[in-house]
Formats: sequence, C-alpha cells, structure tokens
Amino acid sequence: MLLRRRSCPVPANRPRNSVLAPVGRYLSRQASGPHGLIGRLMARIWVNETAAVNDVAIELLAPAPGERLCEIGFGPGRTVQRLAAAGAEVVGVEVSSAMVATARHRNASAVTAGRVQLVQGNGTTVPAADNSLDGAVGVHTIYFWPDPAATLTDIARALRPGGRLVLAFRAGEHPLPARFDPDVYHVPTTTEITTWLHGAGFTDVVVQRRPHVPFTVWVTARAV
Repeated sequence: MLLRRRSCPVPANRPRNSVLAPVGRYLSRQASGPHGLIGRLMARIWVNETAAVNDVAIELLAPAPGERLCEIGFGPGRTVQRLAAAGAEVVGVEVSSAMVATARHRNASAVTAGRVQLVQGNGTTVPAADNSLDGAVGVHTIYFWPDPAATLTDIARALRPGGRLVLAFRAGEHPLPARFDPDVYHVPTTTEITTWLHGAGFTDVVVQRRPHVPFTVWVTARAV
C-alpha cells in the first residue's frame, strides 16, 4: 500500500519445520507484493478475509461526498470501491502491479469517470500534493512499509489540516502468527505506531479495538 503488501490478514499457525518454512516465506512475500496467478488468487481470498477489518476502518474514516481520500496499499480494490460509492474522490497507491490491474478492473467505471485514480508507488511516498487530502487509510499494510516513520511523515504532508488518518493492523504486542515470516512481516507494536504518529506531527491519536476482530488494532489520528 505504500506498502509492500495488500490488505491481507495475518496468517495463522507458524511453520513447524524446514519443509513448511519455505511455503510460509513464499506466502509472506506474496502478501507483501502479490504477483502472478498465486497473487491474484490470494487477492480474491483477501476480499472476504479482510472485509470486517476494512469495514471498521471505513466507518472510522467516515468518508463524505466531495472529499479527496487516499488508500495506501489498496490490494484488490474493495475499500476503494466503498469510498468511491460514498461520493469521495479516491487516489490509491500500491506497490504491486498485479493489484493495480485487479483494482482498476474492479473500479473500472469510477476510473473512467475520473473519480478514482490508482497508481503503482514506491512504497514510501503518497501520490498527492501538499495539503490536498481530507483523509487516508491503510489496512494490514504497515508491516511492509520500508520506512514507516517516513511514510507517516509523507502522509501528514499530503493531508489538509485536520485531515484524518486510519491505520488497521495486527499489533506486535501479540505473538507473531503462524506462517508469518519475520523477515517479511515487520509487525510493529501499538506503542511504536503511536510514537511514529506523534513524531510525524499527528494529533488526537486514538487506539481502538473491536471484540469481534481479536488482535487487531485501529489507530486514528489527525493532521495539524
């Protein structure tokens, strides 16, 4: 998303032996940058598996008609579709060319109409001018950002004063889930993320949880 990964949930059951470890590593790398047939198949699964987390993120972002919003690491494009349906103009950035193609297909009419712009990015910067966004959202992608602090600083640059940011992630204070390759998934703790947000100049940083989605944290913040 910015990100080296899509809106993918954290896998379960850590590899138990040297035979399974390469499989976990391969799937983790696909999560960080989906490609080929397997990447496209995984993206179809993610649409349903991440729906609950993304829906809470959308609720917290509270998109409004006429706003300009950005999704960082949009994956197969379901959240982009929901934001556009709320009447917002949406710009999305994604490191995977396969996901850019998939999301453009899903949002074809909105892309053609100019209401949605989806681009392949470098994993660090947001494709938006200074003070041009009303809100931004990133779900299950911060694990793959090359430099999370730098990316959050760039998001703050692109947001208007008072602009909203919503991040959703599996918090690192919980045990690393199965099939997670720690060389690919760099899972931050809630404290680390809130520290990065304050360092990037965000204010009103709030941590939220939902009982129906264990181990997941949503953090909201505002640009100044």
